[in-house]
Amino acid sequence: MVLKELINECKKHNRKAQKEIYDRFSGNLFASCLKYAPNYEEAQDVLQDTFIVVFNKIDQFKDDGSFEGWCRRIAVNTALQRYRKKKFLI
Repeated sequence: MVLKELINECKKHNRKAQKEIYDRFSGNLFASCLKYAPNYEEAQDVLQDTFIVVFNKIDQFKDDGSFEGWCRRIAVNTALQRYRKKKFLI
């Protein structure tokens, strides 16, 4: 399926489309998460949290930009939020 079609299907909460997007982008996003997370397990948590946000806010994605770039920005923001929370808890 073409990316634009996948995004439209995800907006309709189609699980198969969500899985395909996850499969397509999780590798690159995980690499981004590893840059911001202190360890492998934290990076996995950040990745999962990232996809929760991506699928909850996919209606806000505008077709004029890169979907992968939009997802990467969410991943970075998610990692930074987790870091700030942990910093306050210490």
